Amino acid sequence: MTLSADALTKRFADGTLAVDGVSFTVAAGECLAIIGESGCGKTTTLKMLNRLIEPTGGSIAFAGGNVTALRPEALRRRIGWVMQGDGLFPHMTVAENIAVTPRLLGWDKARIDARVDALIEQVRLSVAEHRGRYPAQLSGGQRQRVAIARALSVEPELLLLDEAFGALDPLTRGALQSDFTALRRELGFAAVLVTHDMAEALLIADRILVMKSGRVVRTGTPADLLQDPGDAYVEDLLAMPRQQARAIERLEAGHA
Repeated sequence: MTLSADALTKRFADGTLAVDGVSFTVAAGECLAIIGESGCGKTTTLKMLNRLIEPTGGSIAFAGGNVTALRPEALRRRIGWVMQGDGLFPHMTVAENIAVTPRLLGWDKARIDARVDALIEQVRLSVAEHRGRYPAQLSGGQRQRVAIARALSVEPELLLLDEAFGALDPLTRGALQSDFTALRRELGFAAVLVTHDMAEALLIADRILVMKSGRVVRTGTPADLLQDPGDAYVEDLLAMPRQQARAIERLEAGHA
């Protein structure tokens, strides 16, 4: 098992209980989507997994050990992180951005260069065309591909993604979702994806965890949730992608 959270809890200094006893597991190679409305605790949960936010209760085990046994910096070098808006360093080239963590770990130049070039190709960019470019010279989709490559630079077992595709236009977003899924299956890493988009969760995730007011209200595969939402809130989250699918079917039927 790659990751497990047990009764994970976060109460902030102002007394706000943001996450209330959340438990889940993520197996090797699996993608878990955490979904819910704004303020439900999903991003706080994600940030506790790599100790960007420290939990006030519960435990997190990663790769066989408790994460509190590792220094936060060491933990974050073993878990890839991709955020909305890419978070690339604007003064660094594509190659330099991808190489940040390998350099911190003391990799030699030849190893770094080989890893950087391999990752650029794996995220479907051109080494010759993009290696020396700066983030400002890239499209939004290209920047997010570089952000994914950077997160994968030291071959982590686990990637954490916080609304990683949310700021992209629909065509770019769809292409990147498909490529991310293919890359995950090719490289075998696990992923925890925070999203507010149920359609994205249904299409990308192996399992979906639905949160409301800091608690888990439903966990299951996409098929599980579609067949039995089990909760009125989950039904509401499913309503929009279902309505859109039915509308498209009606349009297609009208042009048949």
